[in-house]
Amino acid sequence: MNTAARSDFGQRRERDYWRTVNRLLIFLIGVGGLVVTFLFFYPELRRIDAMGDDLTQLQKQNTDEALLLRQQQREVEWLNNDPAYVELIARDKLSVMKEGETVFRLDSETPLEPENHQPEHQQ
Repeated sequence: MNTAARSDFGQRRERDYWRTVNRLLIFLIGVGGLVVTFLFFYPELRRIDAMGDDLTQLQKQNTDEALLLRQQQREVEWLNNDPAYVELIARDKLSVMKEGETVFRLDSETPLEPENHQPEHQQ
């Protein structure tokens, strides 16, 4: 009876070994499948992320353009309907003044140096 118990124990031990190996292989196949799936979809995920960044940038650009459009529409409205605004623009851009009026213009540009001005060299 002793030998029968030993042989049964050995067979059971061998079955447990192969069962463990099979479970490990199934686990590794599952992990490998997940890795392959991730590698398959990773470029698409990056592309979607880049498209989201592009969408955000385009929405900001659209907002900026809409603001510029509203400003230009308001200016067109003023030019068409407000003579005082037209006079202001004409006087500013064309340097037109009324009779007896003196205009003082302060430009923000730095004055240019005369062309014949040369720095003195010390000898």
